[in-house]
Amino acid sequence: MKQLLHATALIVLPAAAFFVLMPQSPKAVAESEAASGLGDLTPFEAIVTDGQAIAATGDFVAAEKRVSDFETAWDDAEPELRARDAAGWGSVDDAADAAFAALRAGDPDKVKVAETLGALQSTLHAPVTAMGTGVATLVAGIMVTDVTGHAIPCEEMLKDLTAAIDGGKIAAANQAQATEYQSKATERCNADDDKRADEFSAHGLALASK
Repeated sequence: MKQLLHATALIVLPAAAFFVLMPQSPKAVAESEAASGLGDLTPFEAIVTDGQAIAATGDFVAAEKRVSDFETAWDDAEPELRARDAAGWGSVDDAADAAFAALRAGDPDKVKVAETLGALQSTLHAPVTAMGTGVATLVAGIMVTDVTGHAIPCEEMLKDLTAAIDGGKIAAANQAQATEYQSKATERCNADDDKRADEFSAHGLALASK
């Protein structure tokens, strides 16, 4: 019986080794990549492709409008995508912000618009997956970035600050200062400056412990 099992193993093992060493088909590789990280980003890529085609005609108003569709969809998907791959999400988000800024400039530069939209498309195709320092940044003892160094969405921090102010968690003596931080954070958040907005919100939230 042992001799039979040994003979069977000699037959099976080479076959198993053959299948392990066989390269995956392009389709299998693509499906594997799509199943990891941020997943399938082709709907976002399609929007950027439209934006690139429109921008190439020089109609930056229409291009900005189309890319705004990307912004809305990207923001809606943020909770899920960021939870899947914070670093990958951050790399795409930074590239998107650069494209938005180029299109929303007072006098958009055609070359700059083309470069930033191209960079966004490339990043969507291959998001950066480096995990950064692994340590979040703190301001006044409040976390303002995730472990990849990407700013926490300013809307989230403003929501927390507003809740602290409205919920009476900040002493009356500090209410005016907290409201001022809230106002400055709102201004920077509306300007898509999450970093500065989060810093103001953090200073306001820190008042809750005083």
